[in-house]
Amino acid sequence: MSTIPHSVNFSLTALLSHLGDSVPRERYQEPALSQNANGTFFIRPWVDVMTESGLERRKKTINLGVTTKREAILARRRAMETINRASYIIQSQISFAALADEYEKFHVVRQSSSTQGKYRCHLKNHIRPAFDALQLHEVTANRVQEWLDLKPLSWNTKCDLRNIMSGMFKFAIGRKYWQDSNPIEPVTAGRKKLTREKRKISDDHTRRILAALPSDVRTMASVALFTGARVSEILGLCEKHLDFDAGTIYIEQRWYRGNLDDVKTRKAERKIPMGHLAADLQLLCMGDPERYLFQIVTRPEWGTKTAVCRDDRDILQHFLRPAAVAVGCYWTGFGWHSFRREAITAFNASLGVTQAMRLAGHATADMSLEYTLADHDQQDKAIRDRAEKIMGKTSGTQ
Repeated sequence: MSTIPHSVNFSLTALLSHLGDSVPRERYQEPALSQNANGTFFIRPWVDVMTESGLERRKKTINLGVTTKREAILARRRAMETINRASYIIQSQISFAALADEYEKFHVVRQSSSTQGKYRCHLKNHIRPAFDALQLHEVTANRVQEWLDLKPLSWNTKCDLRNIMSGMFKFAIGRKYWQDSNPIEPVTAGRKKLTREKRKISDDHTRRILAALPSDVRTMASVALFTGARVSEILGLCEKHLDFDAGTIYIEQRWYRGNLDDVKTRKAERKIPMGHLAADLQLLCMGDPERYLFQIVTRPEWGTKTAVCRDDRDILQHFLRPAAVAVGCYWTGFGWHSFRREAITAFNASLGVTQAMRLAGHATADMSLEYTLADHDQQDKAIRDRAEKIMGKTSGTQ
């Protein structure tokens, strides 16, 4: 048995630890062509299989799926090019669980805190329970597609699951754990279906929601509503990020549920005009450049001492959502992103998609368009204006 090349020493130590550093030798096979009763050709080569006692050579039936001898010869050649490789046993016998361990250890930890949380949640709750017992070669496109189709999840979540699994195989290819094409490439999340409504908030409801909020939460909501900043970016603002002379807010970091991190992408690092928010933002400043700007004042139930909250979920639950309910403007899906969508919708209408993209910190114009809500009043006005331009005003025109 030959020793493992240096380039794959790490992968075999981690993923094939029960075999030590030995792998099958290179060999040449050209098994005879045989035909099934239906006329399709198959071959039965020797394949190395991992067992508890070590490596064993076993016959494996491989259906070539063709009915002419010329096609069968070509199909056999392609199949045997893979099987005759000494590395075939590596990529065909590694367990999915071992790959998932390596992926979490060396890839997930390099992501932002919010992405880490999402990846670990999906791996733990969905992906690993379904595939940990399988070997990599058993994780086929058809198997993953059937699994994804049966999951009662939103389209966005299915996209996340599909993308994480595709990323796992890209990781495996990069580390020489897998030497064939990515089997997740043809898998799709299906037709897009939204489980939570994206509804536009009327100007009247917006004013009433803001009026129902405490002053510090109102200012925080106003930043989201009028600048389009993400809630994590708003919570990441320190006093040093406000330039009142220039009237500018600098978005350079984000605070996500206890973790301070860089902004989401390079284009998310940006300068935003304060507009009419300058006076309200000035009231929140205490003269400490490193102090976080938004520290929402709360009062614990068990005492009278005041405390502060910097978790977007808690601020939504105890302040923003009750205000929306009180004014009759709450629906499933209402939250901080609702204000961000309102801002991006307004920016698209007044500035165009390119400037809206820059203000929102999106990497692509398509993402800004995805955030843009349908504005019925604006659409109705545009339709009426177009009709009047062509036909002139009629007696039915209001």
